[in-house]
Amino acid sequence: MNSELKNKLDEFIEDFLQVKEVKQYLLLKKEILESSEIKDLQSSLKKAQKEMALSLGTPSYNENKKIYLELKDRYDRHHLIVNFNVMQEEVSYLLDELKNRLELK
Repeated sequence: MNSELKNKLDEFIEDFLQVKEVKQYLLLKKEILESSEIKDLQSSLKKAQKEMALSLGTPSYNENKKIYLELKDRYDRHHLIVNFNVMQEEVSYLLDELKNRLELK
């Protein structure tokens, strides 16, 4: 890759990282990774999923499934996760638009 193209690409990447939606997405991603509450929920969710899978075909399956679904709902409704998913869709849309424009050229 020639240096002029590399410089333009680096400049574009820096500009893209300054887009409001991208900045918000990256901030939320960082907050999620640093959140002890999210980590605890993920750990509990993984444990409940394992318990549910191991109890398949036993009388305790329905109770384990209920516990798993309740934890999954709590995780999915957590404000950081909700906001992250929205911003992820926004950034994905931006990337799709960019890809479409590049394919047209």
